[in-house]
Amino acid sequence: MVLGIGSKSNKTNVRSKSSDDEAPSATDVDQLSMKNLETSEKSQFREFKDFLKTVVSFTGDLSSLTCPAFFLNGLSLLEYGTYWGDHPSCFTAISQAQLPQERLLAICRWFISTLYGSYASRCTNGKYEKKPYNPILGETFFCNMGDSKCVCEQVCHHPPISAFYFEDEKAGVSLNGHSGQKSKFKGTSIKIEQVGRAVLYLKEFDEQYLIDFPDLLIRGVLTGGAFIELGGSCTIVGSNDTKAVIEFVPKPWFGGEYNHIKGSVYSDGKVYYNLSGRWSHQSFYNEAGDTTKKELLFDAEAEPMAERVTAPVEKQDEYESHRVWGPVTEALNEKNFKLANQEKTRIEDWQRGVRKEREERKETWGPKLFTFEKDIEAENGTEYQKKSFNLKNVIDSKHHLDAGAWTYNQSLHSRQ
Repeated sequence: MVLGIGSKSNKTNVRSKSSDDEAPSATDVDQLSMKNLETSEKSQFREFKDFLKTVVSFTGDLSSLTCPAFFLNGLSLLEYGTYWGDHPSCFTAISQAQLPQERLLAICRWFISTLYGSYASRCTNGKYEKKPYNPILGETFFCNMGDSKCVCEQVCHHPPISAFYFEDEKAGVSLNGHSGQKSKFKGTSIKIEQVGRAVLYLKEFDEQYLIDFPDLLIRGVLTGGAFIELGGSCTIVGSNDTKAVIEFVPKPWFGGEYNHIKGSVYSDGKVYYNLSGRWSHQSFYNEAGDTTKKELLFDAEAEPMAERVTAPVEKQDEYESHRVWGPVTEALNEKNFKLANQEKTRIEDWQRGVRKEREERKETWGPKLFTFEKDIEAENGTEYQKKSFNLKNVIDSKHHLDAGAWTYNQSLHSRQ
Protein backbone atom coordinates (compact mmCIF):
# COMPACT_ATOMS: atom_id res chain seq x y z
CA MET A 1 0.00 0.00 0.00
CA VAL A 2 1.54 3.27 -1.12
CA LEU A 3 0.35 6.52 0.40
CA GLY A 4 1.17 10.21 0.60
CA ILE A 5 0.84 13.72 -0.79
CA GLY A 6 2.36 17.06 0.00
CA SER A 7 5.29 19.39 -0.53
CA LYS A 8 8.92 18.35 -0.28
CA SER A 9 9.49 21.13 2.21
CA ASN A 10 7.70 18.89 4.70
CA LYS A 11 10.46 16.27 4.63
CA THR A 12 12.97 16.60 7.43
CA ASN A 13 16.51 15.31 7.80
CA VAL A 14 15.97 14.55 11.46
CA ARG A 15 14.19 11.38 12.47
CA SER A 16 12.69 10.91 15.88
CA LYS A 17 13.21 7.43 17.30
CA SER A 18 10.20 7.80 19.53
CA SER A 19 7.95 8.78 16.63
CA ASP A 20 9.02 5.67 14.74
CA ASP A 21 8.24 3.40 17.69
CA GLU A 22 4.96 4.88 18.93
CA ALA A 23 1.74 3.91 17.18
CA PRO A 24 -0.35 6.85 15.86
CA SER A 25 -3.81 7.60 17.17
CA ALA A 26 -6.99 9.23 15.88
CA THR A 27 -5.85 12.40 17.67
CA ASP A 28 -2.65 12.40 15.62
CA VAL A 29 -4.76 12.18 12.48
CA ASP A 30 -6.94 15.09 13.60
CA GLN A 31 -3.80 17.23 13.86
CA LEU A 32 -2.73 16.34 10.33
CA SER A 33 -2.59 19.17 7.82
CA MET A 34 -1.47 19.25 4.22
CA LYS A 35 0.07 22.13 2.36
CA ASN A 36 -0.34 23.22 -1.23
CA LEU A 37 -3.74 21.60 -1.64
CA GLU A 38 -5.87 22.79 -4.55
CA THR A 39 -9.48 23.81 -3.91
CA SER A 40 -10.80 20.54 -5.36
CA GLU A 41 -8.54 18.58 -3.02
CA LYS A 42 -9.46 20.49 0.15
CA SER A 43 -13.05 19.29 -0.16
CA GLN A 44 -11.80 15.70 0.01
CA PHE A 45 -9.40 16.16 2.90
CA ARG A 46 -11.95 15.37 5.61
CA GLU A 47 -12.79 12.10 3.86
CA PHE A 48 -9.08 11.28 3.73
CA LYS A 49 -8.64 11.95 7.46
CA ASP A 50 -11.55 9.61 8.19
CA PHE A 51 -9.82 7.00 6.05
CA LEU A 52 -6.55 7.47 7.95
CA LYS A 53 -8.35 6.99 11.27
CA THR A 54 -9.52 3.63 9.96
CA VAL A 55 -5.98 2.80 8.85
CA VAL A 56 -4.29 3.54 12.19
CA SER A 57 -6.80 1.39 14.10
CA PHE A 58 -6.82 -1.47 11.58
CA THR A 59 -5.12 -4.72 12.65
CA GLY A 60 -5.18 -6.66 9.38
CA ASP A 61 -3.50 -6.25 5.99
CA LEU A 62 -3.90 -2.60 4.98
CA SER A 63 -4.11 -3.47 1.28
CA SER A 64 -7.68 -4.73 1.86
CA LEU A 65 -8.94 -1.26 2.77
CA THR A 66 -10.76 0.93 0.26
CA CYS A 67 -9.03 4.27 -0.26
CA PRO A 68 -10.89 7.47 -1.27
CA ALA A 69 -10.20 8.70 -4.80
CA PHE A 70 -8.45 11.80 -3.48
CA PHE A 71 -5.53 9.59 -2.45
CA LEU A 72 -5.16 7.44 -5.57
CA ASN A 73 -2.19 7.89 -7.91
CA GLY A 74 -3.86 6.88 -11.16
CA LEU A 75 -1.89 3.66 -11.71
CA SER A 76 -2.86 0.05 -11.20
CA LEU A 77 -0.52 -1.81 -8.86
CA LEU A 78 -0.26 -4.40 -11.64
CA GLU A 79 1.61 -1.85 -13.79
CA TYR A 80 4.32 -1.60 -11.15
CA GLY A 81 5.67 -4.84 -12.58
CA THR A 82 6.89 -2.87 -15.59
CA TYR A 83 9.50 -1.10 -13.46
CA TRP A 84 11.63 -4.24 -13.79
CA GLY A 85 12.19 -3.21 -17.40
CA ASP A 86 12.80 0.51 -16.95
CA HIS A 87 16.21 0.25 -18.61
CA PRO A 88 16.12 -2.35 -21.40
CA SER A 89 19.77 -1.77 -22.29
CA CYS A 90 20.82 -2.94 -18.80
CA PHE A 91 18.58 -6.00 -19.16
CA THR A 92 20.04 -6.88 -22.56
CA ALA A 93 23.65 -6.31 -21.50
CA ILE A 94 23.52 -9.14 -18.95
CA SER A 95 24.01 -11.80 -21.62
CA GLN A 96 27.04 -10.01 -23.08
CA ALA A 97 29.27 -10.58 -20.06
CA GLN A 98 31.45 -13.67 -20.48
CA LEU A 99 32.82 -14.33 -16.98
CA PRO A 100 30.41 -15.43 -14.19
CA GLN A 101 31.39 -12.60 -11.85
CA GLU A 102 30.99 -10.06 -14.67
CA ARG A 103 27.54 -11.41 -15.50
CA LEU A 104 26.49 -11.09 -11.88
CA LEU A 105 27.85 -7.53 -11.76
CA ALA A 106 25.77 -6.78 -14.88
CA ILE A 107 22.75 -8.29 -13.12
CA CYS A 108 23.39 -6.02 -10.13
CA ARG A 109 23.54 -3.02 -12.47
CA TRP A 110 20.22 -4.00 -14.02
CA PHE A 111 18.66 -4.70 -10.60
CA ILE A 112 19.76 -1.31 -9.23
CA SER A 113 18.33 0.30 -12.39
CA THR A 114 14.86 -1.04 -11.49
CA LEU A 115 14.75 0.57 -8.03
CA TYR A 116 14.36 4.23 -8.94
CA GLY A 117 11.23 3.63 -10.99
CA SER A 118 9.77 1.22 -8.46
CA TYR A 119 10.32 3.28 -5.33
CA ALA A 120 11.29 6.89 -6.10
CA SER A 121 10.00 7.99 -9.53
CA ARG A 122 6.55 8.97 -8.23
CA CYS A 123 8.12 11.33 -5.66
CA THR A 124 9.53 13.94 -8.02
CA ASN A 125 8.67 17.61 -8.63
CA GLY A 126 7.20 18.08 -5.17
CA LYS A 127 4.94 15.03 -5.33
CA TYR A 128 4.62 12.23 -2.81
CA GLU A 129 3.42 8.66 -2.83
CA LYS A 130 -0.26 7.91 -3.22
CA LYS A 131 -2.05 4.59 -3.30
CA PRO A 132 -2.32 2.64 -6.58
CA TYR A 133 -5.50 0.93 -7.68
CA ASN A 134 -6.01 -2.58 -6.32
CA PRO A 135 -5.95 -4.72 -9.50
CA ILE A 136 -9.05 -6.77 -10.23
CA LEU A 137 -8.74 -10.54 -10.50
CA GLY A 138 -7.59 -11.46 -14.00
CA GLU A 139 -6.49 -7.93 -14.87
CA THR A 140 -3.72 -7.87 -17.48
CA PHE A 141 -1.16 -5.41 -18.79
CA PHE A 142 0.94 -5.70 -21.96
CA CYS A 143 3.62 -3.36 -23.27
CA ASN A 144 6.89 -3.15 -25.14
CA MET A 145 9.88 -1.36 -23.63
CA GLY A 146 12.73 -1.01 -26.06
CA ASP A 147 13.48 -4.51 -27.39
CA SER A 148 11.81 -6.12 -24.37
CA LYS A 149 8.23 -7.19 -24.01
CA CYS A 150 6.33 -7.18 -20.73
CA VAL A 151 3.31 -9.24 -19.67
CA CYS A 152 1.54 -8.83 -16.31
CA GLU A 153 -1.49 -10.58 -14.83
CA GLN A 154 -3.29 -10.35 -11.50
CA VAL A 155 -3.25 -14.03 -10.59
CA CYS A 156 -4.79 -13.83 -7.12
CA HIS A 157 -7.06 -11.39 -5.29
CA HIS A 158 -7.06 -12.74 -1.71
CA PRO A 159 -4.20 -12.28 -1.06
CA PRO A 160 -3.46 -9.90 -3.95
CA ILE A 161 -0.60 -11.24 -6.12
CA SER A 162 0.68 -9.78 -9.38
CA ALA A 163 2.74 -11.88 -11.79
CA PHE A 164 5.08 -10.33 -14.36
CA TYR A 165 7.27 -11.47 -17.23
CA PHE A 166 10.00 -9.74 -19.24
CA GLU A 167 11.79 -11.02 -22.29
CA ASP A 168 14.36 -9.87 -24.81
CA GLU A 169 14.28 -12.83 -27.18
CA LYS A 170 17.21 -11.64 -29.30
CA ALA A 171 19.44 -11.22 -26.25
CA GLY A 172 18.22 -14.50 -24.76
CA VAL A 173 17.23 -12.98 -21.41
CA SER A 174 13.95 -13.44 -19.55
CA LEU A 175 12.52 -12.73 -16.12
CA ASN A 176 9.61 -14.41 -14.34
CA GLY A 177 8.35 -13.02 -11.07
CA HIS A 178 5.45 -12.37 -8.77
CA SER A 179 4.86 -10.01 -5.89
CA GLY A 180 2.37 -9.58 -3.10
CA GLN A 181 2.36 -7.24 -0.12
CA LYS A 182 1.61 -7.55 3.57
CA SER A 183 1.28 -4.11 5.10
CA LYS A 184 0.77 -2.81 8.63
CA PHE A 185 1.55 0.25 10.72
CA LYS A 186 4.90 0.24 12.50
CA GLY A 187 5.06 3.33 14.66
CA THR A 188 4.17 6.24 12.38
CA SER A 189 5.32 4.40 9.24
CA ILE A 190 3.69 1.71 7.15
CA LYS A 191 5.82 -1.42 6.85
CA ILE A 192 5.35 -3.53 3.74
CA GLU A 193 6.70 -7.04 3.53
CA GLN A 194 7.01 -8.03 -0.12
CA VAL A 195 6.08 -11.65 -0.77
CA GLY A 196 7.39 -13.43 -3.84
CA ARG A 197 10.49 -13.87 -5.97
CA ALA A 198 11.94 -13.19 -9.40
CA VAL A 199 13.85 -15.70 -11.54
CA LEU A 200 16.22 -14.45 -14.25
CA TYR A 201 17.09 -16.83 -17.11
CA LEU A 202 20.03 -16.57 -19.52
CA LYS A 203 19.56 -18.78 -22.57
CA GLU A 204 23.17 -18.77 -23.86
CA PHE A 205 24.61 -19.92 -20.54
CA ASP A 206 21.58 -21.94 -19.39
CA GLU A 207 21.76 -20.10 -16.07
CA GLN A 208 19.12 -19.03 -13.58
CA TYR A 209 19.30 -16.43 -10.83
CA LEU A 210 16.86 -16.17 -7.93
CA ILE A 211 16.14 -12.70 -6.56
CA ASP A 212 14.29 -11.79 -3.38
CA PHE A 213 12.76 -8.42 -2.50
CA PRO A 214 13.52 -5.72 0.10
CA ASP A 215 11.11 -4.57 2.77
CA LEU A 216 9.49 -1.17 2.34
CA LEU A 217 8.81 1.54 4.90
CA ILE A 218 6.36 4.27 3.91
CA ARG A 219 7.58 7.28 5.85
CA GLY A 220 5.80 10.58 6.41
CA VAL A 221 2.20 9.35 6.20
CA LEU A 222 1.10 11.53 9.13
CA THR A 223 3.21 14.53 8.17
CA GLY A 224 1.54 14.97 4.81
CA GLY A 225 4.39 13.75 2.62
CA ALA A 226 4.82 10.01 2.24
CA PHE A 227 7.87 8.48 0.58
CA ILE A 228 9.49 5.05 0.47
CA GLU A 229 12.59 3.88 2.30
CA LEU A 230 13.94 0.43 1.48
CA GLY A 231 15.03 -1.82 4.32
CA GLY A 232 16.78 -5.10 4.88
CA SER A 233 18.67 -6.66 2.00
CA CYS A 234 18.30 -8.38 -1.36
CA THR A 235 20.11 -11.55 -2.32
CA ILE A 236 20.75 -12.73 -5.88
CA VAL A 237 21.84 -16.35 -6.15
CA GLY A 238 22.99 -17.92 -9.43
CA SER A 239 23.01 -21.53 -10.59
CA ASN A 240 26.70 -21.01 -11.50
CA ASP A 241 27.78 -20.67 -7.85
CA THR A 242 27.59 -16.89 -7.80
CA LYS A 243 25.91 -14.65 -5.24
CA ALA A 244 25.35 -10.95 -4.63
CA VAL A 245 24.07 -9.41 -1.40
CA ILE A 246 22.84 -5.81 -1.45
CA GLU A 247 22.08 -4.18 1.90
CA PHE A 248 19.84 -1.11 2.12
CA VAL A 249 21.41 1.12 4.76
CA PRO A 250 18.92 2.98 7.00
CA LYS A 251 19.20 6.73 7.24
CA PRO A 252 20.87 7.78 10.52
CA TRP A 253 18.64 9.21 13.22
CA PHE A 254 20.27 12.63 12.85
CA GLY A 255 21.47 13.98 9.51
CA GLY A 256 22.66 11.76 6.73
CA GLU A 257 20.94 10.70 3.52
CA TYR A 258 18.36 8.17 2.46
CA ASN A 259 18.80 5.30 0.02
CA HIS A 260 22.40 4.24 0.60
CA ILE A 261 23.47 0.73 -0.28
CA LYS A 262 26.44 -1.51 0.34
CA GLY A 263 27.01 -4.94 -1.11
CA SER A 264 29.34 -7.59 -2.47
CA VAL A 265 29.51 -9.82 -5.55
CA TYR A 266 30.80 -13.38 -5.07
CA SER A 267 31.83 -16.17 -7.43
CA ASP A 268 32.92 -19.60 -6.18
CA GLY A 269 32.95 -18.18 -2.65
CA LYS A 270 35.36 -15.35 -3.52
CA VAL A 271 34.49 -11.65 -3.33
CA TYR A 272 35.15 -9.97 -6.68
CA TYR A 273 33.39 -6.62 -6.35
CA ASN A 274 31.99 -4.34 -3.66
CA LEU A 275 28.99 -2.05 -4.20
CA SER A 276 28.24 1.37 -2.69
CA GLY A 277 26.42 4.65 -3.30
CA ARG A 278 22.73 5.56 -3.40
CA TRP A 279 20.25 3.55 -5.47
CA SER A 280 18.14 6.68 -6.09
CA HIS A 281 21.13 8.66 -7.39
CA GLN A 282 24.52 7.16 -8.28
CA SER A 283 25.79 3.72 -7.34
CA PHE A 284 29.35 2.45 -7.72
CA TYR A 285 31.44 -0.70 -7.73
CA ASN A 286 35.08 -1.40 -7.05
CA GLU A 287 37.23 -4.49 -7.28
CA ALA A 288 37.60 -6.26 -3.96
CA GLY A 289 40.67 -5.03 -2.10
CA ASP A 290 40.91 -1.80 -4.10
CA THR A 291 38.88 0.95 -2.45
CA THR A 292 40.79 3.73 -4.21
CA LYS A 293 39.13 3.27 -7.59
CA LYS A 294 35.35 3.28 -7.79
CA GLU A 295 33.56 2.90 -11.11
CA LEU A 296 30.04 4.10 -11.87
CA LEU A 297 27.57 1.24 -11.69
CA PHE A 298 24.36 3.14 -12.50
CA ASP A 299 23.21 6.77 -12.54
CA ALA A 300 19.47 6.85 -11.83
CA GLU A 301 19.16 10.58 -12.47
CA ALA A 302 20.94 10.50 -15.84
CA GLU A 303 19.16 7.50 -17.36
CA PRO A 304 15.55 8.14 -18.47
CA MET A 305 12.98 5.41 -17.87
CA ALA A 306 11.82 3.54 -20.97
CA GLU A 307 8.48 4.38 -22.54
CA ARG A 308 5.69 1.83 -22.12
CA VAL A 309 4.27 1.22 -25.60
CA THR A 310 0.75 -0.21 -25.36
CA ALA A 311 -2.09 -0.86 -27.76
CA PRO A 312 -4.71 1.90 -28.08
CA VAL A 313 -7.25 1.64 -25.26
CA GLU A 314 -10.11 1.01 -27.69
CA LYS A 315 -8.29 -2.10 -28.94
CA GLN A 316 -7.57 -3.49 -25.49
CA ASP A 317 -9.46 -6.31 -23.82
CA GLU A 318 -11.95 -5.31 -21.12
CA TYR A 319 -9.62 -6.72 -18.45
CA GLU A 320 -6.52 -4.74 -19.50
CA SER A 321 -5.46 -2.14 -16.95
CA HIS A 322 -5.96 1.02 -18.99
CA ARG A 323 -9.36 -0.20 -20.20
CA VAL A 324 -10.45 -1.08 -16.66
CA TRP A 325 -9.21 2.02 -14.85
CA GLY A 326 -9.22 4.60 -17.67
CA PRO A 327 -12.42 6.41 -16.56
CA VAL A 328 -11.14 6.67 -12.98
CA THR A 329 -7.77 8.01 -14.12
CA GLU A 330 -9.43 10.55 -16.42
CA ALA A 331 -11.58 11.83 -13.55
CA LEU A 332 -8.52 12.05 -11.26
CA ASN A 333 -6.64 14.05 -13.89
CA GLU A 334 -9.56 16.47 -14.00
CA LYS A 335 -9.63 16.66 -10.16
CA ASN A 336 -13.20 15.40 -10.28
CA PHE A 337 -12.94 13.19 -7.21
CA LYS A 338 -16.68 12.63 -6.92
CA LEU A 339 -16.77 11.15 -10.42
CA ALA A 340 -13.60 9.16 -9.72
CA ASN A 341 -15.23 7.59 -6.66
CA GLN A 342 -18.32 6.77 -8.72
CA GLU A 343 -16.27 5.12 -11.46
CA LYS A 344 -14.26 3.20 -8.90
CA THR A 345 -17.47 1.98 -7.23
CA ARG A 346 -18.80 0.93 -10.64
CA ILE A 347 -15.75 -1.30 -11.16
CA GLU A 348 -16.08 -2.79 -7.67
CA ASP A 349 -19.79 -3.51 -8.23
CA TRP A 350 -18.98 -5.11 -11.60
CA GLN A 351 -16.46 -7.41 -9.96
CA ARG A 352 -18.85 -8.35 -7.15
CA GLY A 353 -21.38 -9.35 -9.82
CA VAL A 354 -18.76 -11.40 -11.67
CA ARG A 355 -17.82 -13.24 -8.47
CA LYS A 356 -21.47 -13.93 -7.66
CA GLU A 357 -22.14 -15.36 -11.13
CA ARG A 358 -19.04 -17.53 -10.84
CA GLU A 359 -20.19 -18.87 -7.47
CA GLU A 360 -23.68 -19.58 -8.80
CA ARG A 361 -22.19 -21.55 -11.70
CA LYS A 362 -19.73 -23.21 -9.28
CA GLU A 363 -16.85 -22.18 -11.50
CA THR A 364 -13.25 -22.02 -10.31
CA TRP A 365 -11.30 -19.10 -11.75
CA GLY A 366 -7.76 -19.63 -13.04
CA PRO A 367 -5.14 -17.31 -14.61
CA LYS A 368 -4.82 -17.39 -18.40
CA LEU A 369 -1.19 -16.37 -18.77
CA PHE A 370 0.71 -17.73 -15.75
CA THR A 371 0.97 -21.05 -13.90
CA PHE A 372 1.97 -21.53 -10.26
CA GLU A 373 4.81 -24.04 -10.03
CA LYS A 374 4.89 -25.41 -6.49
CA ASP A 375 8.25 -25.97 -4.84
CA ILE A 376 7.12 -29.32 -3.41
CA GLU A 377 6.56 -30.58 -6.97
CA ALA A 378 9.94 -29.42 -8.31
CA GLU A 379 11.56 -32.85 -7.95
CA ASN A 380 9.25 -34.20 -10.67
CA GLY A 381 9.22 -30.98 -12.68
CA THR A 382 11.34 -29.51 -15.45
CA GLU A 383 15.04 -28.72 -15.16
CA TYR A 384 14.05 -25.05 -14.86
CA GLN A 385 11.85 -25.84 -11.85
CA LYS A 386 14.55 -27.97 -10.25
CA LYS A 387 17.16 -25.22 -10.59
CA SER A 388 14.81 -22.61 -9.12
CA PHE A 389 14.00 -24.88 -6.18
CA ASN A 390 17.68 -25.57 -5.53
CA LEU A 391 18.42 -21.84 -5.55
CA LYS A 392 15.66 -21.23 -3.04
CA ASN A 393 17.23 -23.82 -0.75
CA VAL A 394 20.63 -22.12 -0.76
CA ILE A 395 19.56 -18.46 -0.58
CA ASP A 396 20.45 -17.03 2.85
CA SER A 397 17.38 -14.88 3.25
CA LYS A 398 14.57 -14.51 5.71
CA HIS A 399 12.34 -12.89 3.13
CA HIS A 400 8.98 -14.27 2.06
CA LEU A 401 9.80 -16.31 -1.05
CA ASP A 402 6.37 -17.97 -1.19
CA ALA A 403 5.74 -21.69 -1.73
CA GLY A 404 6.40 -21.62 -5.44
CA ALA A 405 6.83 -19.43 -8.50
CA TRP A 406 4.31 -17.94 -10.91
CA THR A 407 5.72 -18.60 -14.38
CA TYR A 408 4.60 -17.26 -17.76
CA ASN A 409 3.16 -20.03 -19.93
CA GLN A 410 5.19 -18.95 -22.98
CA SER A 411 8.47 -18.32 -21.16
CA LEU A 412 11.70 -18.25 -23.11
CA HIS A 413 13.06 -21.26 -21.22
CA SER A 414 10.06 -23.39 -22.27
CA ARG A 415 10.54 -22.68 -25.98
CA GLN A 416 13.83 -24.52 -26.38
